[in-house]
Amino acid sequence: MTKNIMELINSKINELQKNLILLKKIAQEVNEKNIKEDMLKYWGIERGIQICIENVIDIANIIISSLGLEKPDTYRETILLLNKAGVLPENFAKNIANMISFRNILVHDYTRIDEKVIVDILKNRLEDFVMYMSYVNKWLENNYNF
Repeated sequence: MTKNIMELINSKINELQKNLILLKKIAQEVNEKNIKEDMLKYWGIERGIQICIENVIDIANIIISSLGLEKPDTYRETILLLNKAGVLPENFAKNIANMISFRNILVHDYTRIDEKVIVDILKNRLEDFVMYMSYVNKWLENNYNF
């Protein structure tokens, strides 16, 4: 893995952190009853979650490419491959892969989005992104010295 690839991963991690800060702020004031009171805010929340998931996918693809692994057919498989590569523990990879599946609903089937799922992500799942970054950083530290 080159220094440029490390920098690219770190830039994606930084973007993910920035989005998480914004989502954590909004999570304090949002609940199932008020989440759609301000549609612009709601769309911002959806987009923020989508961008976080996209960053997770981007980081995974960068790692897979840098290791010379065969590119998986789906984004979900991309995350599961990080388990096989030793980046993520199996149970965590399966959990975060479910978040990746939710990305497809956000992007392609947006008329079926359940606000309860959005609120659940805001209240209970944002730490998954933090854990993902932690696992990636730990793997990088253990395998590459820059």
